[in-house]
Amino acid sequence: MLIGAALIIGTVFRVLRHKPWDTYYYFSSVSVPETFPVAIREAYFLLPNNDYAIISKEEAENFTSSWGDEYYSARVNDPQRIPEQLVLQYVSYRDQKFYSDTIKMPVKEVRQIFKTAAEQNKMEEISTSNGEKKGLRFVLGIANSGNIIIWLRGKHFEKAIVKTKIKSHVPQGDDTFYEKRLPVSEYLEHAFERLPDSTKNLLKNGFDSGANYIDTPSRYVEKQRNMD
Repeated sequence: MLIGAALIIGTVFRVLRHKPWDTYYYFSSVSVPETFPVAIREAYFLLPNNDYAIISKEEAENFTSSWGDEYYSARVNDPQRIPEQLVLQYVSYRDQKFYSDTIKMPVKEVRQIFKTAAEQNKMEEISTSNGEKKGLRFVLGIANSGNIIIWLRGKHFEKAIVKTKIKSHVPQGDDTFYEKRLPVSEYLEHAFERLPDSTKNLLKNGFDSGANYIDTPSRYVEKQRNMD
């Protein structure tokens, strides 16, 4: 009886800890302007109970990302709790600066958006290991000069839930680590070794240097309408 009671208590504790009634299907990816490439060291969401959710950054790493576009490179395994914080660390090619911050997420607002999207049939299909599920998508936009935006998207709607600016910092410790700690110049050379020479030459000549992408619309909703 004691063992049975302990098992029941343990099960109840795990359920209360995970709160399955407050979990959602979502996919997350990174969007970066073509003319302001970055090398991302860390990009993930912190969830309750020390869990985390990875943000897909494959296109940004391959320097094939475009501003406002999103990318699907993996399936979602399980529904997740709403992110509480964004952890982000990257270096920008154009200004040769290092950026990092932990950004608070608007949990209550995100929860309400999920609720409203479900009520108004604004959810979209999310590919999961258990088939297609209804959910939304987070898109992390990394603009120039440390400007950051996070969009939450569904069927014919997009909501900017975070818009902020983070400061650059002098790299320290493992900020320039690749197999070993490198001088800044060597680390930058390694971080951007796959950036095409044609792009490097274009940026060296100042192309698009005056752009302010944080105020540039993503055109996501417009693109969806054109696809219908």
